[in-house]
Amino acid sequence: MELSCHCGNVKITVAHSPEALTSCNCSTCNRYGSLWGYYTPNQVQLSFITDIAGTSVPATKAYRWGEEYIEFHHCQSCGCLTHYVTTDKVPDAKYGINFRMAPITKMKDIKVRHFDGADSWKYLD
Repeated sequence: MELSCHCGNVKITVAHSPEALTSCNCSTCNRYGSLWGYYTPNQVQLSFITDIAGTSVPATKAYRWGEEYIEFHHCQSCGCLTHYVTTDKVPDAKYGINFRMAPITKMKDIKVRHFDGADSWKYLD
């Protein structure tokens, strides 16, 4: 499955859809309105638009908050939040892919789970 930001600068390829997506209510995710699908780094392929010389255009800008366990990546061209990666502070590397970047037809049948990242750190369903 291929996902991309609005302008197409950032493309994300994953082999399969996740069983469920996570809607988190933490202070960051709540503002982003993201729906996360989780993968290991080897399950995700990122690609970016290249310039005429074939070198990668700086595609994303990262944002870290609080204890900096997660680095949120936004397209530098259109501003879409495309994904996050865990930082070196987390023992098991993980990618969170924002499935709001997927075609609606590809995500309509994926269950959405609600996670209380603002308080209890538990799924609410």
